[in-house]
Amino acid sequence: MSSELDAVRVERGLTTRMLADAMNMSPAMVNRMMTGRRVPDPVEIGGLCAVLDVPPERRLHLYGLARESEKKDWLIHTTPSDSDPNGTVRALWSLADAIDTYGVTGGPRVLGNAHVSLGTTRARHVGDAVWTHYLPTRALDRSGGELDPQTKRLVRLARPGGVRVIPDGVAAPFRHPVQVLRFRHFAPVVILDLDHTVVILENEHAEHYVAPLRAAMGSALSADVSQGLVARLWGGGG
Repeated sequence: MSSELDAVRVERGLTTRMLADAMNMSPAMVNRMMTGRRVPDPVEIGGLCAVLDVPPERRLHLYGLARESEKKDWLIHTTPSDSDPNGTVRALWSLADAIDTYGVTGGPRVLGNAHVSLGTTRARHVGDAVWTHYLPTRALDRSGGELDPQTKRLVRLARPGGVRVIPDGVAAPFRHPVQVLRFRHFAPVVILDLDHTVVILENEHAEHYVAPLRAAMGSALSADVSQGLVARLWGGGG
């Protein structure tokens, strides 16, 4: 919600102070709303939408987001053609500063969600986010040749050290793909890919997954060794 409002503010050419003056609020208060540290109430959303000339259909969407702002977990029912039909995961990826993913059989299915429509949210950090994918050694041996072309391409184009291998003997932290998105001003958000359902968790609900992944990350092979294994098994073709 804050990302969309802030994107419209920039599009309209208003500074935070100018918007604060129009809203009869302090610049600090408006800044907190634009950065997501404070959820505007319905009256404030109405005022922001009026000042920023937000289209009617987007106003309804923003009111809906405000109503659900206290939720700590979300369920997304995927479709055969889209694991993120409402763009929620794509928006989160676009705002993250660092992303750690874990896959039991290969690359994460929703890596492509890092590409977000600028029409609905301002992708401030997509180009700067540090993405690291962790996977067990058995995933290299079992599924390397079966990865889809997009995932193989993303793996090959990853930054040095962008793929880290968890060696045999280290207990697998999860039985399903997990993504941990990290933000400058907020607690990590966890995304679980459960085939036909995507679960998004926040705060204490997320910590049950953040801690095991952190432990597995500490046991991963070095960036150089991991890169060598990946290059040997995934480096060609696709």
